[in-house]
Amino acid sequence: MRRYGILQTLAQEGTVGRRTISLKLNLSERVIRDEVNKLKIMNLVLVSSAGVTITDEGRTILKSFSDLYREFNNLTELGNRISDILKVKEVIVVKGDVSKEDYVFNNLGSATSKIIDRILQDGDKIGVTGGRTLSAIAEEMDLSVKRENLTVIPARGSLGRSAGYQSNSIASKLAQKLNAEYQILPVPDTASVEAMKMLMDNQEVKEAYEKLKNLDILIFGMGRADVMTNRRGTTEDLREKILSDGGVGEAFGHYFDIEGREVYHSQSVGITLSEFLKIPNTIGVAGGEEKAEAIISISTLRPDMVLVIDESAANKIVDIRR
Repeated sequence: MRRYGILQTLAQEGTVGRRTISLKLNLSERVIRDEVNKLKIMNLVLVSSAGVTITDEGRTILKSFSDLYREFNNLTELGNRISDILKVKEVIVVKGDVSKEDYVFNNLGSATSKIIDRILQDGDKIGVTGGRTLSAIAEEMDLSVKRENLTVIPARGSLGRSAGYQSNSIASKLAQKLNAEYQILPVPDTASVEAMKMLMDNQEVKEAYEKLKNLDILIFGMGRADVMTNRRGTTEDLREKILSDGGVGEAFGHYFDIEGREVYHSQSVGITLSEFLKIPNTIGVAGGEEKAEAIISISTLRPDMVLVIDESAANKIVDIRR
């Protein structure tokens, strides 16, 4: 497990010194030095004056080992339990808590990329929403995944200030990894109905919307109602009403209570709820115990969806539904 921890640290941090690794893993520098030497012999790391760097072979081993690590920590059993609780087809639980450790985003991304590889077919149209977790999926997508005639499409308009976490940026990055066609959706998520009528005269916008109606796979994040109302610039009165009506989760501009009942619907650019319900393959991804209620809420929409969540969210769901 020490070597796994070292590889995990290097995958997350990049090139670092042995002392940094020892502090991260709470192990002595002597132990780290011995383990790094063994990893070097196996060609899993490179050692230079700049520090220790994971090799491509090391990354491959790390991804393969993550499945064993998940089983070792009873995460498979926890995923099955969450699947029973939420009555959804499949739940993958990864180690950690995104609220405390950034590397858990990589874990979520890696697990999701394996699901994509499992279900992806030639000619598929893939929709992606925005957010940090979705960005990690694009980063972790394995370049060895090969299919023909793929298209990646942003499923939502732009929202927030971080360009790297916009659905357009994520779709572009994922398309590069999959050697796929990329369709841009150059519209802010909060565009008004009047603005959208004008924008639909734009050929790129029109093409994106047509493709969104025929997605084969959707990979989406699950938002908290209180957070999403702030991001959308909702008035304080409306925000209070949504939350007082029990809103805990948001997806595609729709706000839901913990039982999946809709409490409010706002104008939103991109895929609609009715279109979401028709997509053959849907993968919902989220992490952190603070997302537990949102996950419960949104999982009611599609019993046939696949959920990828972290350990902290899974444990919180168990507590809520106990």
